[in-house]
Amino acid sequence: MNWKKALIKLAKQKRGIIGLEAAIILIAFVIIAATFSFMVVNQGLFATERGKTAIQEGLHQASTPLCVDGTVFVKTGLGGTNITNVVIPLRAYGVKYVAMWQNETVVTLKVGADAWANIYHGVNTTDPTDASLDTLAAAVPAGEAQLFIENSNGDESLESFEKAYLILTFSAAQAAGVREAIIVEIRLEKTAPLTIEFNVPEAMPSDSWGPV
Repeated sequence: MNWKKALIKLAKQKRGIIGLEAAIILIAFVIIAATFSFMVVNQGLFATERGKTAIQEGLHQASTPLCVDGTVFVKTGLGGTNITNVVIPLRAYGVKYVAMWQNETVVTLKVGADAWANIYHGVNTTDPTDASLDTLAAAVPAGEAQLFIENSNGDESLESFEKAYLILTFSAAQAAGVREAIIVEIRLEKTAPLTIEFNVPEAMPSDSWGPV
């Protein structure tokens, strides 16, 4: 009989149930903590990636992938009293290519106190290799700027292995006189502009090219 009473007494004890409940609660806490930790780590990685993207975008917008690669040349008109053309040699710098499409590139021209918002008319497919500056300038209508790409692969992007010449042909209203300041600003999509600024030389032969 004593063993029956002991068995009944043991069956009535709740310490095992309480221990099981505590284990369940502990497991629940562990799962919640693990989930929370995963969320924190995931948000941290996401914030770090967004921060990296923001920094890269900021650096991209604060710099320009274009650089002047050589001497800027100008051409005088008859009498040598004004400038009719400007040639700016360009190259892609630090990138594989630079898109120079007309709808993504802006060339602003300022001559003295006058300025023109955008005179860029895209890439001219004429190969500038072995071509004279007069030949290239003659292909650009008055009041426009066009890009000529040497060793071009046929697209409207300036590759890192290519060289380009931005040629401006001034209209009668844009003609720059002696000692007048000329500012050409080339702005690509989401980058800082490349600004070329110079003054017209005081004395140049009539109808000729010269460096600035």
